[in-house]
Amino acid sequence: MKKYFAIALMLVLCITGCKKPDSIQLNTATWTAPYEGEAFTLTVTASGDYKGTPDVDWLTVSGATVTVAENTTYEARTGKVTFTCGSESAVVTVNQEAAPKPKEYKALDGPANSYIVSEGGDYKIQATVMGNGDKGLHSTFPITSTAISPASAKLVWEEAEGLITDVKLQDGYICFTVADKDGNAVVAATDASDNILWSWHIWSAEAPKDVDCGTWTLMDRNLGAYMTGTDPDSYGMYYQWGRKDPISRVLGFDSGAGEGWYHPVVGGAGEDFNDMADATIHSIAYSVAHPNEFIACSNRNNDWLIEAGQRYLWGLNWEVDQNPDYQAFKSVYDPCPKGYAVASPTCFAAGVGSAVRNSDNSFTLFDGKITVPAAGFIYTGGYGWYEADGNGWAGLWTCSTAWGNVENAFRMAGHNFDARDNYDRATGHPVRCYKFSE
Repeated sequence: MKKYFAIALMLVLCITGCKKPDSIQLNTATWTAPYEGEAFTLTVTASGDYKGTPDVDWLTVSGATVTVAENTTYEARTGKVTFTCGSESAVVTVNQEAAPKPKEYKALDGPANSYIVSEGGDYKIQATVMGNGDKGLHSTFPITSTAISPASAKLVWEEAEGLITDVKLQDGYICFTVADKDGNAVVAATDASDNILWSWHIWSAEAPKDVDCGTWTLMDRNLGAYMTGTDPDSYGMYYQWGRKDPISRVLGFDSGAGEGWYHPVVGGAGEDFNDMADATIHSIAYSVAHPNEFIACSNRNNDWLIEAGQRYLWGLNWEVDQNPDYQAFKSVYDPCPKGYAVASPTCFAAGVGSAVRNSDNSFTLFDGKITVPAAGFIYTGGYGWYEADGNGWAGLWTCSTAWGNVENAFRMAGHNFDARDNYDRATGHPVRCYKFSE
């Protein structure tokens, strides 16, 4: 009996002393998760069954898989999962990124058809109102309300690649990011089919200064210019009279000269205007829906428009209003920023008395206070510029139609210092804005 007892005792001691000790190891001690959350699976090496226990409620464990919930806060966070096997344990620390803070968009002063941005940043403009709103309407206009309900927003064109990025519609505003560089661009509000409902000019440059000229206070540069002076960067945008939509000489026509964008040329005097499909091109509605296009002259005295009675597009009808200092109202189609409007012929006429021509590259008004560069103009056919390279013609549109033909308007002409030079409305000229009380 003693022999058998000794053998049994030895077997028990051997079994007890030879038992494999508890152990557990993980393939990593830390894990970094994105703010959106994710699930990841660890490699667990254990001597037996194991269990994972998180110390925070945003971590859950199933076997070797750890699920990280989305982090909706703007702060990074850290949690731990402890895996145990018997008396041993191993810990994985989970570091999760903070959710990105939403951009804070600065609201630009409006409503208007153009907005000045003098430094890079995130901005927004009102996208549910055309131009400067209902106060800019006239009984002759084809619209009776300026309210719109866009479904989306987009970039129409830009003079420099990357000038405008991240364009989107948010809470009734077009939001976008402007790079810290000079340039012009157009953004638009669209319907569900991507048709443009309205568009706006974004003018990124040093903020223009106001120049006191007595009765009037004018901008020190053309609308859309990067600078003052006589350099091509001082020319600014070109406009067909009565349209709010800028044309950029940086981009050019048809084949394009800049960053993949260009201005298509449509319409023309050769069209049969008995065909309503063609006649539609020479309309206000078409121009609004196609702000990037230059509408070549129709067969009616070199006008881009064939709708009758449109003499108040920029607020002043000379045959009715004659020569006021200012237009009676700022039109919904006026291209100037809030607080400004296209200058009147009376304003320019007052400055002509002290006008001086500076060689072939500019002239000055109001005793040298205002410099008008020789920016040339776009031919009515949209096929190029007339002396637009700082060597010749200088001038500006006024806000007024002309006498006689409804298709003509007054321009401030530098070749003869005539503030009421009667010219074709399909022509593209620069614009100078003055302070205007709306």
